[in-house]
Amino acid sequence: MRRLVLLIALLSGVIAPALAEDAVPAGTYYGQVTSGGVLSPSSVTFLPDRRGGCYHVVDAASGPYDGQLSDGQSLGGGVYRFTWSDKFGVGTVTFAFRDGGAEFSGKWYFADHFAGVWLAKKSEDGDLECKPVPVASLN
Repeated sequence: MRRLVLLIALLSGVIAPALAEDAVPAGTYYGQVTSGGVLSPSSVTFLPDRRGGCYHVVDAASGPYDGQLSDGQSLGGGVYRFTWSDKFGVGTVTFAFRDGGAEFSGKWYFADHFAGVWLAKKSEDGDLECKPVPVASLN
């Protein structure tokens, strides 16, 4: 019985840090995203308690717009997949974080086709607030 308790205690110490390491990132990141075929300024705020967040893009052709990230999941090694949704549609995005979460590079997909890149660095100025935004319907 003592061996079982010791084994559980040892495993708890080993497993808990691994789970914490795979937690969805937190904070606001500023960078660029492919929008309308060109790189446009963007900001992304990750909310780990919601496994998602929000984003804002300043597109030169269609104007600024907001969107949401949801269904965040760790793929391991600092890589995370989310569902994105905004007034233009719904798709997936994969972010690879580097330097302890200081920056990321990503690829986003629309209708399972590669649609562009997303690059950003973490802000030192604090987080932006996520507000509800209208998104495209899945139908």
